[in-house]
Amino acid sequence: MLATLLSDTLPEYLVSFCGQSLDTVWYYGHQYWIDEADPRTKHFPMVEGGVWKILLVMSCYLLLIKRILPEFMANRKAYTLRGPILAYNTMMVAINAYFFYEIVIHLEYGQRFLNFNYPDRHDFSAKTLRELNLGWYGWMSRFLDMLDTVFFVLRKKHSQITFLHVYHHTAVPFLGWFSMKINPLAPIIGLFGLFNTAIHVLMYSYYSLASFGPQIQPYLWWKKYITMMQLIQFLVCGSYGVVLFILQTGYPSVWFWVCGKYSLYLF
Repeated sequence: MLATLLSDTLPEYLVSFCGQSLDTVWYYGHQYWIDEADPRTKHFPMVEGGVWKILLVMSCYLLLIKRILPEFMANRKAYTLRGPILAYNTMMVAINAYFFYEIVIHLEYGQRFLNFNYPDRHDFSAKTLRELNLGWYGWMSRFLDMLDTVFFVLRKKHSQITFLHVYHHTAVPFLGWFSMKINPLAPIIGLFGLFNTAIHVLMYSYYSLASFGPQIQPYLWWKKYITMMQLIQFLVCGSYGVVLFILQTGYPSVWFWVCGKYSLYLF
C-alpha cells in the first residue's frame, strides 16, 4: 500500500517541483529583466533580453583564463609582449581619463549625490540620451580590462591572477549590465565609475611606466597609493550606499541587494 502511495504521489510531486523550479529560473533569468528594464536602454546591444548573455560572456572569460590559455601555454615559454602591452596600457589610460571627465560632468561636480530620488526612467531628453550612450560605451570599456588577465597568462605571471583580480573583472561587467538594464543614471553608479576610472588611470599609467624596466622603478613609489585608493573607493561607496538606503525615494529593492552583495564580497 505504501509503495502504491509513493508511486502515485512522488512522480507528480517531482514533476510539479521541477516545473516550478524551471519557471522560477526562467523568470529571474529572463522575464524579470524584461519586465523591469529601463525603456531607454532595453534595446542596447548586450542589454536586451535576460541575464544569460552577460553570464555567457563571463563564463567564456573564466574558461579562457582558467583552462584554455593555461593549457595552451603549458609547454611554451612565456611571451614578452612588451610592445602590445605598452600600447594597451596607454590606450586604457586615455579611455579611462576620458570617461572620468564625462562622469564628473554628468554628476554636476558632485551635486547629483545630494539627490536621493530614483532617477526618472522616462526622461528622453537629448542630454539624457547622450549620457546613456556614453554609459554604454563606458561599460563596454570594462570588457577591455579583461585583456590584462590574458596578458598575465601569456607571460606566465600567474601570481598576479588573484581571486580579487578575477572577481573584480567578472563582477564589474555584471554590475555594469545591471545598471544599464535597470537605470544607468543612479548617482551611486556614477560614484563607483568615478573612482573606478580614476584608479584605472593610475593603474595603467603605472603598468606603462613599469614596462620600461628597472631603471624607472625608483619613480614608481606611488604604486602603494593605488591599493589605498581602492580601499577608499569601497569605503566611500559603501557609506554612500547606507545613506542612500536611509534617505532614498523610489529605489527598487533589487538595487540594494545587488550593490550590497558586490560590496560585501569585496570586504
